[in-house]
This record gives sequence, structure tokens and C-alpha cells, in this order.
Amino acid sequence: MAGLPGNRARELLRGVTIPNVDAAGLPRERSAGNRRVLADGGERDAPLRLYVDSVRQKLERNAVLGGARLSLRDVRIDPLVSVSLRSDGSIDEITIVRSSGRADVDDAVRRFVRLNARYAAFPPNVAANFDVIEIRRLWRFVDGLKLVEEMR
Repeated sequence: MAGLPGNRARELLRGVTIPNVDAAGLPRERSAGNRRVLADGGERDAPLRLYVDSVRQKLERNAVLGGARLSLRDVRIDPLVSVSLRSDGSIDEITIVRSSGRADVDDAVRRFVRLNARYAAFPPNVAANFDVIEIRRLWRFVDGLKLVEEMR
């Protein structure tokens, strides 16, 4: 049955959220009346995912070009950082969810996010649904900065 065109189309669309289509249940990141979303890698909204990826790329690119490489031999734990952005691109909150074990590194991460402040405003199709996006990623300092989704 997997070879039938209708079944193949369903397979291709699995996990994709189509706007203005009422699904059986809302994704876990959206609840009634809540215009805040946690983007931790499981988001199914394509425009949201593209916006989050653009923020990740900006941070990684500026870490390399800005000479902000933190070669951290002593850091054994990659910090888990949550950056909340408002719809105009300003920073709402920076939270170190899991510390690197070094206060100076955690402070450097916060400073780095603020130095790159004025992130792009949400695109209209994202701003229509959300006021704040919380981007939660592991920060790895190997050959520059890499922001990776936390394994579940």
C-alpha cells in the first residue's frame, strides 16, 4: 500500500504543519491563547523552523568572523542555552538551562548573544502566530561555535 500515490503523499507530508488546516490536535508548542513557542528542534511549523535556523546561522557565523572562538579545553559540558526573542527581533530573555560548569563561559555566552542583538524581526507568517520564540540549543565550541538541537 505504501506505493500508492495517496499513501506516498501522506508519508511525505508527515510532520509538516499546513496553515489554516485544523489538525486532530495542536502541536505541543502551541496552546490556546499562548503566543509563546519553545523551539527546541521538534517544531513542525516550516516558517518558524526557517526563522530559528536563520538565528542559529547568524550566531555561528559571527562567532567565527568576530574572533569569538572560545577554545575551551576545560569545559566538559556543552551549555544548554535558551534565548527568547520578541517579534521585533529584540531579546526577551537569555537563560542558561544547563551550565558549562564555568561561570566565565556562561557569562561569555550571555554577552555574545547580546553583542549580536537586533536579530531579524519575525516574518509576517510567524508574527501572526507568535509574540515570543524561545530558541533552546546546545552550544558546542569545537572549531568555532555550533548550535545543535538537544537529543531526546
